[in-house]
Amino acid sequence: MGGKTGQKKKIFTDNVKAGLLRWWIAGMCYFFIGFGTQAGLFRDPIDLIFFLGVGIGLVTIVVYNPIAYGMFDIVKRGQISNKAYYERKGWQNAIYRLAEIFKSMILVGLVYLTYQGFNLLLNQICGLPAETVLIPGEPFGFATLYLIYYQMVSGLADTVREARGKGGQQHE
Repeated sequence: MGGKTGQKKKIFTDNVKAGLLRWWIAGMCYFFIGFGTQAGLFRDPIDLIFFLGVGIGLVTIVVYNPIAYGMFDIVKRGQISNKAYYERKGWQNAIYRLAEIFKSMILVGLVYLTYQGFNLLLNQICGLPAETVLIPGEPFGFATLYLIYYQMVSGLADTVREARGKGGQQHE
């Protein structure tokens, strides 16, 4: 057909597979924590954001990272980042893990605010009371929004890290 013979274009790259795994883990955590614990029943969303963020962060550290970095070649900015993951020192690993939990809490907060914003907008359009929930949280939508925000935040962090690295090299 249109390409070189003998070469197949990969539809599911390792980054896509790792993204699907992250998507599944986020949805699974939302299902178990949001629907299976008291945190999903509280009226105060801070409890759900905290426990869901900590839960996703811990599952990311304990389940996702070993699987993703062990099975897939994670490419960031054109370079495979697996080597950097395995070469961290003990204190760097501790800071990385705390940052992973904190990042998960922020991402869960962003997803919550997105759901809240959509519901308030739809309530305004339909003339319903502000307390009405037209789009409730559910695992598939939550995981999709979580993954979108994760990609945005990771891309921004990589850009900042790259800019700081280039800026430091210019001053030397």
